Amino acid sequence: MQQTIRVTVWCEHNQDRYEPVSLVYPHGMHEAIAEGLRQVSDFQVRTVTQHDPECGLDNELISSTDVLIWWSHLDNNDLPDDLADRVCSHVLNRGMGLLVLHSAMFSKPWQKLMGIYPQPPGWGSFRTMPQGERQRLWVITPGHPIVQGIDACIEIPRDEMYGEPLLIPEPDKTLFISWFEGGDVCRSGCIFERGNGKIFLFTPGHETFPIYYQKEIRQVLKNAVRWLAPSGTGAFQPDVPYRDGTPKENLQHRL
Repeated sequence: MQQTIRVTVWCEHNQDRYEPVSLVYPHGMHEAIAEGLRQVSDFQVRTVTQHDPECGLDNELISSTDVLIWWSHLDNNDLPDDLADRVCSHVLNRGMGLLVLHSAMFSKPWQKLMGIYPQPPGWGSFRTMPQGERQRLWVITPGHPIVQGIDACIEIPRDEMYGEPLLIPEPDKTLFISWFEGGDVCRSGCIFERGNGKIFLFTPGHETFPIYYQKEIRQVLKNAVRWLAPSGTGAFQPDVPYRDGTPKENLQHRL
């Protein structure tokens, strides 16, 4: 019997409350993402937004999350630093998986975990075409569990172009490289390991296009959740900061 994987889909829930995004995602982007995941019997899926108490990141909720999925955009800089640190702590210490979607690559938790120094206004340096271009996500690591059931490439009719160079560290492994009809390419599916946790950056998902309804994209997200989930549990103090409050080295062996 498979163990239940507890999934929390986090969304700032700003743009998707208004047109034109609400016409594409009438129940919010987080609910569209969660809808695809709820098709899996051993996934326990809930959604939270930045409008919830403690931005949906209270200790009780995040302590009972195996995989946190993050979509954010305009409000990236509005997340309190202590809540971003809380997310980082659960990834590094407890091994909570983190799935970073699209413009969440400019969110505080992601940038802190990657050691990225944000450039004002916090976006970094890359090329973009928000009006949308045809995109092909080429699978370049076909044996990885995250690409199980995916053909040689996924074609998305229209998505915001993200072009290299992306302001990201060198990935531990790259699963997808995207080609756009304008000629740009980008590393669109990247794996990172930080502390006890695993992180997957998946760049498709601009808010004005129905990408999270596409069956291939939903398959990638399902695969990613299963792969990101921690294999075991251990003692963890959720209020310990992930930087300054980490335990000091025990030097008693030198006495």
